[in-house]
Amino acid sequence: MGTFTYLNIRPIESEEERLQVYEEAEKDGDRHPLMPTHVVMKGDDIVGAFCLFSPTVYWWMHTKKVKGRESLSIFQSMSALLANEGVSKFVLPCEPESPYYPFLSKKLNYHPGTEGGDWRLFINEG
Repeated sequence: MGTFTYLNIRPIESEEERLQVYEEAEKDGDRHPLMPTHVVMKGDDIVGAFCLFSPTVYWWMHTKKVKGRESLSIFQSMSALLANEGVSKFVLPCEPESPYYPFLSKKLNYHPGTEGGDWRLFINEG
């Protein structure tokens, strides 16, 4: 039987360590983890990371009653409210089928969660 290396999961302790997480993820082919708060260590190696608390905006906007300029104003207001709370980076889920998807990616400089791809949220309802 092989030896077992213990996993250690702990909060990220510095910006330098966060950058190391990004570097390891990039080496593994990932652009980088989204707002990691914790690092997963296997021995001395960084093997993962996750975010326990992220600013995430869940939203709905009427597709027929809100016009383009109005939605721009709404998204700018949302960003300003978040900035007032000290939040500059946040998650904004949007399905590719939504009429707002192209608007977010082209006009507001938001980008999909993965380079060149779409992503879905998985919800654990306990």
